[in-house]
Amino acid sequence: MKKLKVLAALMAVAMLTPLVAGCAGGQPMPPIKLLAGDTEAAKRYSMGIQEILRNNLGIEIQIENVDFNTRLQKMRNGEFSMCLAGWLGDYNDPSTFLDLWKTDSPYNDVKWSNKRYDELMNKARESSDPIERMKAMQEAEKILLEELPIVPLYWPQRNYVEQNYVKGVLRSVIGPEIDLKWAYTEGRPGGDDPQHLNLNLGENPPDLFSCTTTDVVSFDVLNHVMEGLVRLTPDGTYAQGSGLAESWTESEDGTHFEFKIKANAKWSDGSPVTAHDFEYAWKTALDPRTASQYNYMLFWIKGAEELANIQVPDKETDPQGYEAAIAKIEEAKKNLGVKAVDDRTLVVDLKNRTPWFISLLAFPTYFPVKESAHKKWGEEYATDKNKMLYCGPFVIDKWVPDSEMVLKKNPYYWDKDNVKLEYIHFDMIKDINTPVTMFDAQQLDTMGVPGDFIPKYLEAGMLKQMPDATCWYLELNLKDPLFQNAKIRKAISLAFDRKTFCDNVLRNYSKPATSFTPPTIQGENATVSFAEKYIGKVLNETANKEEAVKLFKQGLKELGYKYEPVKTGK
Repeated sequence: MKKLKVLAALMAVAMLTPLVAGCAGGQPMPPIKLLAGDTEAAKRYSMGIQEILRNNLGIEIQIENVDFNTRLQKMRNGEFSMCLAGWLGDYNDPSTFLDLWKTDSPYNDVKWSNKRYDELMNKARESSDPIERMKAMQEAEKILLEELPIVPLYWPQRNYVEQNYVKGVLRSVIGPEIDLKWAYTEGRPGGDDPQHLNLNLGENPPDLFSCTTTDVVSFDVLNHVMEGLVRLTPDGTYAQGSGLAESWTESEDGTHFEFKIKANAKWSDGSPVTAHDFEYAWKTALDPRTASQYNYMLFWIKGAEELANIQVPDKETDPQGYEAAIAKIEEAKKNLGVKAVDDRTLVVDLKNRTPWFISLLAFPTYFPVKESAHKKWGEEYATDKNKMLYCGPFVIDKWVPDSEMVLKKNPYYWDKDNVKLEYIHFDMIKDINTPVTMFDAQQLDTMGVPGDFIPKYLEAGMLKQMPDATCWYLELNLKDPLFQNAKIRKAISLAFDRKTFCDNVLRNYSKPATSFTPPTIQGENATVSFAEKYIGKVLNETANKEEAVKLFKQGLKELGYKYEPVKTGK
């Protein structure tokens, strides 16, 4: 009997051993898919990320390259595990970057939430003390870099070339990357008449409705066919009279503004641009039913945030709640700090002094919209060249989606006499080589230079460079069980060799992002870099492979997955 008991015990141990071993080893790690664009450059960059993580972390990520609009939709809908994304600063303050990761931000694709972070960013928004604001955002960014729901990769350098006959192109670190209002040619082979420029837009603009647009491609088009109360001038200022506002006054405490609209400001149908068009546009952007992802750009205005945050129940399932919400919206609009006193006078009240407010007025969300035109075309507004009105230097004359767009000079523009170009032709080419070939053949007049071709134009003495207020990063979706683990997120960052990526993949003078906010964004004043003074170098420039693998293994074990490094041949 004793022998039978011993035999039974031994058999039980034998049967349990593989199960215990399986539990100790864990389940296979689920695949990680990297969402990226489908341009030739985006494909190369995503392959570079794939190779670095393969070599330094022993994992094989999958790549999903999709078109620009699809990528934006997938990001907003959280349909990704890892995503290559970038952000260009909208104004010269760290909050233009750090506000992205507040819990309620429409751009918080990773669904990260940190109560202290939110408190600090709200404090920065509400405070009028420059140093207090910087210190609040300093602590906020340190929290972001500690928890790493995103992994900053690099700060790009803008590299471009222009034909020697191209003159007057205005480029800016903040806001629209290029402005052709003052551009012209002088000495073009074959003649300058008619005055025109040929450029590559790269993508089809996804959304040309200024109240809802979110992307830089649409911004660049809108900046040429629309205009706000001000416009950036060639001397780098937002001077009175530069846009649709003839002049303005500001209260001593910097919270009350009165703008006088130009008497000769007109829409492309010949009707006058009025203060009511600005009031309507701003209220439309803030109306929660519009679901504008850029409505926060207006939150400096009194009552704006309260209006945008009104919850609207479903009309069918909760008709009473819906009607109550609509009543709240209308009341909030009445109390909003923007009012058209008459056709030419717009009054704006801010919550606090906002030094960059005037520059914000050149941003697309602040552009006017004519109410009757918007209501006439409804949801089709700005989806076709004939279903929108223009008030900028140009109008859209031709638009073949994913192929080409032609802008022609706007005869109703108030400053048309200073617009020399008769038309602008945009191609929408995604690959790297074709625009270079076209530029060399003088079929394109200016272009951004891909990294592979920088030596060529540098040697020819044609390369032009300027800093950029942009950060590119990996978004790690916290809905993915893998990235809910802090050790795995930290391991991704430690494994990423930012210097190698910049030197060997980008090859375009980009710099390793050792923090999030780019060094080009100022601190409490224009003489101070927020990143340099308040943040410093927090993230590694080169990979810490040993520590990365150690943390990655620990994170996988905590989640019940086993580490099975791929063979790299190194």
